[in-house]
Amino acid sequence: MPKLTEASLLYKIFQTLRPFYDFRVLLLMCVCFGVGWLVDPIATMGLASYMCYVIGMAGAALALVQILMPYLRISRYARSALDEGNVAAALIVLAYSILLLGMLALLVIWGK
Repeated sequence: MPKLTEASLLYKIFQTLRPFYDFRVLLLMCVCFGVGWLVDPIATMGLASYMCYVIGMAGAALALVQILMPYLRISRYARSALDEGNVAAALIVLAYSILLLGMLALLVIWGK
């Protein structure tokens, strides 16, 4: 069993997936799914499948952006922009965000 240190890949994956196994999120999703199922089950399943599709495309967009910029660590630039007021670092974070959102939009539009 690998150890879960902050540098391990498994630790990073669990930190990324943490919102999906948070009790409050699961409770809210179950309530919304239950109400949606009572009102219109077909539309609820359509919405759930589309959400799964968009989450998958977001993962693909993130992978493509990381392939395009493999050595860029956004957390370092974001911390520098917030803590030190570094404008150049803020512009790098903005450019990365625009690229990621553009890639996501293109993948979602291309896929549908």
